[in-house]
Amino acid sequence: MADFLYKGVVDWFLDQMSQESIVPGDRMPSLRVLSKELGLSLNTVIHGYELLTKDGWIESRPKSGYFVCHRSDTKPALLLAGETLQKLSSEGVKPAWSCLTHRGALVDQSDAFLNPVTRQDDLHLPVLGKGQLTARESVSEYLKGLGIKVHASQLWLGHSPLAVFTQSVQSLTKRDDTVLVLEPCDPRLTTTLQSLGRQVITISAGDRGVDLDLAIRCLRDESISLIVLPGQFSFPAGQLISNLSLRRWLAIIEETKLPVIEWDLCSHLAYRAGPILTYKSLDQSDHIVYIGGVESKGFGRSASWCLPGRYQALLEGAFLGADMALSDAQQTALSEALQPNSKRSLTRRARDVWANSERVKAHLEARLGEHISFATSKGGMSLWMHLSEPLDVSSLTSLLATFRHAIVPGALVSHEPDANHWLAVNVTLDDVEPLANALSEHLAIDQHEKEDLAVEETIAEEPDLEEVVPEKIESEEVSPEAKATEESVENEPSDKPAAEDSDKKSRNASTDPLYNPMLDLINHDFG
Repeated sequence: MADFLYKGVVDWFLDQMSQESIVPGDRMPSLRVLSKELGLSLNTVIHGYELLTKDGWIESRPKSGYFVCHRSDTKPALLLAGETLQKLSSEGVKPAWSCLTHRGALVDQSDAFLNPVTRQDDLHLPVLGKGQLTARESVSEYLKGLGIKVHASQLWLGHSPLAVFTQSVQSLTKRDDTVLVLEPCDPRLTTTLQSLGRQVITISAGDRGVDLDLAIRCLRDESISLIVLPGQFSFPAGQLISNLSLRRWLAIIEETKLPVIEWDLCSHLAYRAGPILTYKSLDQSDHIVYIGGVESKGFGRSASWCLPGRYQALLEGAFLGADMALSDAQQTALSEALQPNSKRSLTRRARDVWANSERVKAHLEARLGEHISFATSKGGMSLWMHLSEPLDVSSLTSLLATFRHAIVPGALVSHEPDANHWLAVNVTLDDVEPLANALSEHLAIDQHEKEDLAVEETIAEEPDLEEVVPEKIESEEVSPEAKATEESVENEPSDKPAAEDSDKKSRNASTDPLYNPMLDLINHDFG
C-alpha cells in the first residue's frame, strides 16, 4: 500500500507532463500544497518527490523548492580531452573582429538585469580608481561565498571584464610571448591574445578536464609566459571542475611560478546548488590574477572585478590608465545584484537562467530530434550542442545573419578537428523557437540533398528494365490455350493471395523470439 501511494505522486506528475500542465523549467508545487491536493500524507509526498529526483525528473534547489528537469531522449554528446597541442596561427586582429560580432551570444540577454535605477539627483560623474568602498565590500562578501578570502582594499572594479583581461595580458607578457589556454572557453580570450601579438597554444578539456600529463609536457617543452584558466562552468561546456583537478593545477602553478589568469564569469550560474570552488580559492601563493564579473546586453549593464594578487603593483598603473571605473549608479546596481535577498539578485537571476535552459533544451530536442545532442552541462551561459552533420558555409552564414546574438560557431570556441560539428547556444534567450525552426530547416535541407543524391546514384547503377522486358516478352511464344487459361484465372476469385500473406506472416513470426513469461519473472526478481 505504501509503494502504491508513493507511485501515486509519480503517476500524478507523469499525467501533468503528458498534458503539458508542467514543462521542463517549471517550479513544482510545494510539498504541503500537493499533500492537500492529492489527499496524501506529507511523508508520502516527500518520498514521491525523492523517487522523481532519483529518476531525474525533478531537482531540489535549497531555499527555492523543486524544479522540473529536461530528460533527454538522445545519447549525450561526449566532450573528449584533446590528445595534442593546438598552436594557433597569428592572424592579427581578424579573429578578434569575428569574435566580437558574436558578443551578444556571450552575455545575459535580460533587459532588466544590472540596469541602473537612476534618479533625478544622481550625478553621473566618473569614480576614479578602484571604485567605492561599499561596492567593493559587496563584491568581497560575494567572493567569500566562493571560498576566496579577500579584503575590499585588494579589489579593483571595472566596466568590462575583457578590458581588465586585456590590461592584465599586456602588463604580464610581451609581444610574441607564448600563452597556454584551456578550451573550450570564451572565444574572446584566444582572439584577444592573438590580436595582441601573443602566440597561443590551446589544450582541449573533456568531461573530466584536460590531460594533465600533456599540460606538464607543454610547460616543460614550450617557453610559456602565461597560463589562462577558464573558471567553473566555463563557456560553453558548462563543466564542473573536480577538486582533484583544481589541486593538481595549483601544484603545477606553484612549481612553475608562472603568472596565471582565471576567467570566471559564470560561477553563479550553477544548475545545482552547493559550494563552488575556484582556482583562486586554493591559491596560497597569489600567482593567480582572478577576473570575474557580470555581463548583460545594453550599454552600461556590465561590471567586472579583479584580484591582482602579487601582481598588484604591476597592474595598478595599467588599470588606472585604462580608466575602467564604474559610475555611481552602476556600482549601486552591482551592490544590489550581489545581495542574496534583493529582488534583482544574482542568485535569483541564476535560478531563472537555469529554468530557461531546461526549456531551451526541451524545445530544441523536440524540434530537431536525433540531429542534435548536448554535452552534459552543469551550469554556464550556454549549451554546447553537437550536430549530426556540420552545416555548410551558406547555411551557417544565413543562420549567423539572423541569430548572431544566440549562437557561436564551434570553430571560434574550439580548435579541434570536429569543431564544425558544434554550436554554442545562449540559454538566456526569451524565445528559442525561431532558432529551432531555422536549424530544423537547414538540417532538413542538408538531409534531403543527401537522400536525393543517394537515390540518383542508385538509379544510375540499376539496369533499364523498360528496355529489357519488351525484348523478353517478344521472344516468348504464348499459345492460345495458355492465354485463355490466364484470362480465366484472372476473372475467378481466389484465396491464394490471402494464403500467401498468411504464409509470409507465419514465416516472419517464426523469426521473432517467442514470448516467455518466465523471463519477466526473472527480470523482476534478479534484474
